[in-house]
Amino acid sequence: MSSHSAIQILSITTALVASGGIATLSIFDVPIIASQPASRALPMTRWLFSRGSHIFPTAALLSSSGFAYLAYAALPLASRSLPGLLRHVTRSKQVGLYMAAAALTLSIAPFTRIMIPTNFALIGMNEKLGGTRSAKSAAYRMAEHKPQMAGGWPRGADESVNGTDDVSQWWDWSPPQERTRKESTKKQDEEVRGLLGKFGRLNGVRAGLMGVGGVVGLIAALG
Repeated sequence: MSSHSAIQILSITTALVASGGIATLSIFDVPIIASQPASRALPMTRWLFSRGSHIFPTAALLSSSGFAYLAYAALPLASRSLPGLLRHVTRSKQVGLYMAAAALTLSIAPFTRIMIPTNFALIGMNEKLGGTRSAKSAAYRMAEHKPQMAGGWPRGADESVNGTDDVSQWWDWSPPQERTRKESTKKQDEEVRGLLGKFGRLNGVRAGLMGVGGVVGLIAALG
């Protein structure tokens, strides 16, 4: 197998597998999580956010970089430069398709910014109820804040995402925290269900962008 074929397979497979993984969150995970009270739903959601933030951006970068390289490789030798690439985007079907695939797979990064207010609202509620990123994180923070156990862990969503006062997120493979240390109210349960529904819909769009990018890349490779 040539390196060109290997990059085609890697880029297309990564995009399609990542799209399926992202879609699974909306189709299966969110409905299951939303059926639980917020005290249980929030820690599971926070755990998924943590795992997804490491896997899916990497997949998007890998696939989009591969498609961009394939577009460059499809250029005539004399045109292999940025101006040449821009000229051939509309002149060469294969170059145009590969560049479209690169743009689509990479577009989940800016689209994720649209999701940040919803995600951060869920993370903030989790922290407010004494939840955290994982079981290992919960054990560490409980030991560190034992005198304040009744008051929860006063930390904002930004600090939670940045891993402030926590175990390393890069080496934490523990399962989700079972439940937050405070019980949620009915009002909080309903609010979390609404936020999860919104996250599921936005996440579905993100899966679509990644999936269409993979299909476009496949069409370019077959052409």
